[in-house]
Amino acid sequence: MNADDSALSERISFIGFGEAAQAFVQGWRTRGYLKIAAYDIKTDDPGTCDGKLADYKNSDVAGALSAHAALADAGVIISAVTAEAAVEAARSVAAALKPGQLYLDINSCAPSRKRQSAKIVEDAGADYVDVAVMAPVHPTLHQTPLLISGPGAARAEELLSRLDMRFETISENVGDASTIKMVRSVMIKGIEALVSESIVAAVQEGIDERVLDSLEVTFPGMNWKKRAGYMLERMVRHGTRRAEEMREVAKTMDDLGIGGTMAAATAQRQQRVADLNLLDAFNGAPPEDHRILARAILAAETESKQ
Repeated sequence: MNADDSALSERISFIGFGEAAQAFVQGWRTRGYLKIAAYDIKTDDPGTCDGKLADYKNSDVAGALSAHAALADAGVIISAVTAEAAVEAARSVAAALKPGQLYLDINSCAPSRKRQSAKIVEDAGADYVDVAVMAPVHPTLHQTPLLISGPGAARAEELLSRLDMRFETISENVGDASTIKMVRSVMIKGIEALVSESIVAAVQEGIDERVLDSLEVTFPGMNWKKRAGYMLERMVRHGTRRAEEMREVAKTMDDLGIGGTMAAATAQRQQRVADLNLLDAFNGAPPEDHRILARAILAAETESKQ
C-alpha cells in the first residue's frame, strides 16, 4: 500500500479497540496513512476511560465517545469486541448503518451468533463478513491469517488485499469461517488446558522434568519444555478471553450435535487460571517459563483457599 492507494481514502471504524484492533492498526501504519476511528465501551467507565483514550492517541485514531459517532462517514466497520458482546454490538450500531457499508465481524463467536449479527447488519442494508482470526495477532499484526465468509466476502477480498492482509475466502455462507476456527480451538485451547492441569501438578510434585521428557519421547519434535512455558504464558495473559471463546466453542459443538464436553472443560480450566489475576504479579509481562508460572499458579490458588 502506498500514498496513491485508494484504500487510503476509506474511513475504517472499529467497534471495540482492544489488542486485535490495535495490532491491525499498528501494521497498517507501517504501510501508509488511513482514516481510522474507534469506539470502545471502556470509555463509558471512568475507571477505564483514560486508558482507552490513551490507546486511541497512541494508535493515532479518532476516538469517539459513542458507537454511532464512530460510524460517521465510515465505509468499513470492524466489530472487535468480546465474543459475548458481538450480537449486542451489532444491535447497538444497526440504526447508524447504511447501505454500501462493509461490516467485518472478527469476534470469536459460535457460527449461530455470527448469523444473528449478520441478520441485524443485513436488515440495516450493510454487507456482513464473517471473519475468523486464525492466529495470535502478535507479532504478525495486520498479516495475521484470516478466514472470511458471508455475502460481503467478495467485497472484503478487494479491501483486505489493498490493506496487505492475509486471508482466505471460504464461502458466501455466514458461519463457515467461524466453524473452522471454533472446531480448531477444541484442539488448540484444549491442549493449553491439558498442559496447565498436567504441568502445574508435575511442578507441585517435582516431577515436571520427567513428565516433559516423556512427552518429548512420545511426541518428538514438539519441544515440550518450551511449549509448556508458552502455553501457560498464554493462559496467564489471555485466560479470560480464551475462556470466553471456549464457551462459544462449546456452544458450536452443541449446535452441531457433537456435544461440547471437552470445550466446556477447557473453558473452566482457562477461566480458573484467569481468575487468579496473575498478570499484574508479573507487571504485565509473564515469562515463558513453565516452572515460574506453575509455581505462581500454585501459590495464588493456595492463597485463594485461605
